[in-house]
Amino acid sequence: MRRFLLALVLAAGGLAAGWHFLKHRSATAEAAGLPLDIWFTCETNGRIEPCGCFSGQYGGLTRVSTVLASVPRPGLKLEIGNAIAGGEDYHILQFRYLLEAQGRLGYAALNLGSREASLSAESLRSLAKDSPVPLISANVLDAATRRPVVEPWRVVETGGLRVGVIGVVHSSRTEPHKSVHIEDAFEALRRVIPAVKEGSDLLVCMAFTDESGLAGIARAFYELPIILGGDVRQPSQSLERVNQSWILATTNESRALGELHTSWNPRTKSLGPVTGEITLMRDSIPEDPVIAAFSSDYRREVRSTKLDIDRPRTDQDLIPGVEPSASYLGSEACAGCHPSAYASWSKTQHAHAFDSLVRKDSDADPSCIACHVVGFGEPGGYQRSLKGERLVHVGCESCHGPGSEHVTARVSVAPGEEVFQKMRPVGPGFCVQCHHGEFSRPFRYDAFWPLIEHGKEVKAGGD
Repeated sequence: MRRFLLALVLAAGGLAAGWHFLKHRSATAEAAGLPLDIWFTCETNGRIEPCGCFSGQYGGLTRVSTVLASVPRPGLKLEIGNAIAGGEDYHILQFRYLLEAQGRLGYAALNLGSREASLSAESLRSLAKDSPVPLISANVLDAATRRPVVEPWRVVETGGLRVGVIGVVHSSRTEPHKSVHIEDAFEALRRVIPAVKEGSDLLVCMAFTDESGLAGIARAFYELPIILGGDVRQPSQSLERVNQSWILATTNESRALGELHTSWNPRTKSLGPVTGEITLMRDSIPEDPVIAAFSSDYRREVRSTKLDIDRPRTDQDLIPGVEPSASYLGSEACAGCHPSAYASWSKTQHAHAFDSLVRKDSDADPSCIACHVVGFGEPGGYQRSLKGERLVHVGCESCHGPGSEHVTARVSVAPGEEVFQKMRPVGPGFCVQCHHGEFSRPFRYDAFWPLIEHGKEVKAGGD
């Protein structure tokens, strides 16, 4: 009996000690605060992986995935806006695969940016219905009903915290689809913040707006301790404190990953120390093949999908009875009168531009084709149905325009006579339509022109 009572006393003492330990641990956790880690991208621009046209390209969700796989805690992953590359049907198709990739990475929400707002309300609702990543926006409304097209906010649980995530896009710099109305961001925030606060420990605002817009939101709403942007000129150089808010922004086609780390004290309802930085997704970061597969799947589907761009709009579509004034013939049609220029062109990388698309299985991707062929998307220009058989590579007419009228005029005059039907002159401003950013690093006309230099023929008398 004594042994039984002694064991009971010891057990009770152990339970008391255990409870004391747990209580002490709980108090310590409360003092330290609950951890909050946020990783975010913006302006992903359909970049599941870099296109691969040139070496040294940064970014891609393929590299974001590698970085996120190394973090110690899952945290909160967000997209601030302009994840889609544009409003064409192939952009929407690509966007669906991007959402699948972000879903696999555990993104908790995607805010609608100005490009998303250019889609119809019906398209946005369809995308939101099928997306593994919740699409949110408090101020992208249906133009007819003035009701939110997608969820205005979302409460996300992470690390024991209930984080109310709100999304807005600037109204003054967004041209929405006619079926979409952009409410003033400040009015939308005033409307939704009270409701979001009821079910949240703290609020995070995803704001697709510029630097002044981010600061304006911070000055107007003390309830937003964290504001993530946005439509900015360049990623933040450091955290910015405005009013009661911490602001951090990134951009640039997922070439830069934003991260913010802090803690939340539920007793004092305040943030602990906050740190934040922007990490460049350098080409030295390995690419995740699992995420790259989403890009491969997109290229496979877009190859077999009939697209609007497969039937370019002609002048006759706009004005009945009017035919295009000139058509594309191909560089070979220029060789007879311009043999030296043709020979010079044949030795350049322009003459093999389409080959790089074939190697990457991107030769049917409209996002890539235009800078590798002649006249894509224009009447009489390259179409995907040609499957590389003609009008491929960056040819004479890629820069100088369709040549049928020039050729017709040339054969109708005597040798040595001037041809009055001139071709389009080309200068640096035209080149940068394809040679910009990472595709030339940087583009300098005086350095690039000698690589493709050509001009009037000495003997042939061509123009």
